[in-house]
Amino acid sequence: MFTQFYGLPSRTAKRRVAELLDIVGLADRAKTKIYHLSTGMRQKMNFARGFLTDPEILFLDEPTLGLDVQTSRHLRGFVHRWTEEHPDKTILLTTHYMQEADELCGRVAIIDQGRILACDRPASLKRGLSGASAVCLQLAGIVDTARLAEGLRALGSPSVREADGHVEVEILLERDAEIQQALGLIGSHGGEVVAMQKRDPTLEDVFISLVGRGLNEGEN
Repeated sequence: MFTQFYGLPSRTAKRRVAELLDIVGLADRAKTKIYHLSTGMRQKMNFARGFLTDPEILFLDEPTLGLDVQTSRHLRGFVHRWTEEHPDKTILLTTHYMQEADELCGRVAIIDQGRILACDRPASLKRGLSGASAVCLQLAGIVDTARLAEGLRALGSPSVREADGHVEVEILLERDAEIQQALGLIGSHGGEVVAMQKRDPTLEDVFISLVGRGLNEGEN
């Protein structure tokens, strides 16, 4: 039906439908009514439908939301190959998965409350945090995570969450000396460091530094 909206010849349409159903793993469901498909299968079907007409500009809104890790990786691989094979065409992707944006996008816009806070190549956005280090901490003994997060905001934009009986903290620090300050603050809240790791900044760190909270955190 959607190929007919765009005037594709039936032979071309059937070939593309078969190719795309195979790509998204729905070839064995080609004759299945849509209302018999699971939510994940409908997501795959909508993904395939977007590419059917070989568009000049394609909008992908959270294309891997609700899909398993293997399927998501497979679809990202297809998008990556499609953009390399069609350099004259454009994909506009919206996603909450920063790794997905980093992997697929030539330019990334960080948007919050309807405002574009930054727009540049992923590497350039991360270079904007040069000299900073992301410190990941796993803590025990923390009772009041809200008070801890409030205290850490004096040093950076922390992400504080409870997971598997521990409290996990990620914070972007500009100087190594600030790590000692963070550890002292954690100790004053009765916390004990179970594990600590430093890593280079990611796009999610860029988001937190601009917005002031993590992607999965609610409004302040």
